[in-house]
Amino acid sequence: MTEQILSPKMLGYWTEETLKEVPDDSGIYCVFRAATDPETEEMDVQELLYVGEHRSARFGLTHDEHRDRWHAFPPPDEEIWYAVGLCGNANRERLAAAMINAHKPRFNADSEYLDRFPFDATTVHLYGKKHKLQSIFSVERHD
Repeated sequence: MTEQILSPKMLGYWTEETLKEVPDDSGIYCVFRAATDPETEEMDVQELLYVGEHRSARFGLTHDEHRDRWHAFPPPDEEIWYAVGLCGNANRERLAAAMINAHKPRFNADSEYLDRFPFDATTVHLYGKKHKLQSIFSVERHD
């Protein structure tokens, strides 16, 4: 492999009720805690909880083994929201690994990518719905 730049457009936000609208395409998915912003009094993402990847982002979100943990986490006045970044099969795992390594989401605590990145240097440039995510970051190989 060689150094790579990945630039997914982050699509979303979806709630549990609108999951059927999530694209059925290859990519990563992000799970967020959403709560009422005290300044605007509107619901907004507050924290990235989890990053996953699948050849179908919608299927990944609806069948991920961590779903029960996500939904047990927020108090009643908060919600779980979802975003998706489309990415081809060839780079999907690399993108998810970079996101996990850079952001260290709490529900990816069992991920092999928290403290290691087995790919060559990767720069990620996110655009679209990227609130609470680093817009541009690089991850160096460390096995």
